[in-house]
Amino acid sequence: MIKSLRGLLVAAGLCTAGAVFAAPFTLFAAETTAGSNGGNTAAYGGLRQYEFSATGSAATPGSGLPASSLHDPAGLAMNGGKLYIGNRHGNTLGLGSVQSADWDGSSLSNLTTVATQTQASEQGFHGLAFAPNGDMFVTTVNDGTIRYRDSGSGYAKIRKTSSGPRRDAWISPDGNKLYETGIGNSIRITDLAANSFGSFTDFTVSGSNAMHQMAWKNGSLYVTSFNSGQVYQMSVDANFMPVSSTLVATVPGALGIAFSPDGQEMFVSRHSIGGISRLTWSGSAWSDSGFIDTGVSMGYLQSVPEPGTMATLGAGLLLTLRRRRNRNA
Repeated sequence: MIKSLRGLLVAAGLCTAGAVFAAPFTLFAAETTAGSNGGNTAAYGGLRQYEFSATGSAATPGSGLPASSLHDPAGLAMNGGKLYIGNRHGNTLGLGSVQSADWDGSSLSNLTTVATQTQASEQGFHGLAFAPNGDMFVTTVNDGTIRYRDSGSGYAKIRKTSSGPRRDAWISPDGNKLYETGIGNSIRITDLAANSFGSFTDFTVSGSNAMHQMAWKNGSLYVTSFNSGQVYQMSVDANFMPVSSTLVATVPGALGIAFSPDGQEMFVSRHSIGGISRLTWSGSAWSDSGFIDTGVSMGYLQSVPEPGTMATLGAGLLLTLRRRRNRNA
């Protein structure tokens, strides 16, 4: 199984296994202030945008989105050419929302509110994730994870997990598992059915405390631990159940996490103290390689390959498949 964009490019003959992945990408970063600000909207942040010409290249600021257009952003997720933003609203009781913006490869537009809380306890939306069928899962500060489905005329709530503080959601590639982080040292893994939640298992990540954003890379799930200032790598089995966890990096205030398209660079946002740490994979370990000074407390991250990269990848894979088909004919 090919598990990364680099692997796909190597298979397509567009990149060698040891080559630097020289393709542009964008990193989105939420400005998320520490603590609950309630109705103090002046303390709410915006959305940063950074452009990279290649893995390891300098970060060039883009336009992003101003704080005035958002509502205390925290979570980020890309789906179908749109960037989705989970808003905390200062963790105010009865307030939580998701906004989406169209992404054309250089800027965001058509910012729209696509989901809100349906009861007062569903306050403070944080991380969010999408299942292969398009269902959207949104975590709340104190009341579980909400499952939304696009009816064609907007997202509607269809179910919610048991109550409790949740900070991020991740859906396994096969769509059968929901991972949720919380304020402790365990991750909850819940079986997913078409319209409901099944049984769950709690997996302890030893040494962690207040885990937040998760990111998938090369067959492993990475997760940040805010209180301990660490990043952990979780190995999973063929059914996407966790089997082990390993400490792979130490970053003060670690909250958000994202990877370059080739998986060779890791970005970790620093909550409360501000900034985004850059780490490079040496082949055996992650090491510090740079720092983006944001000047403000940061939230979750989302990296996005430049559209031309995906078009080139698709063309290369199509050519590869045709060659293999011809050889086997």
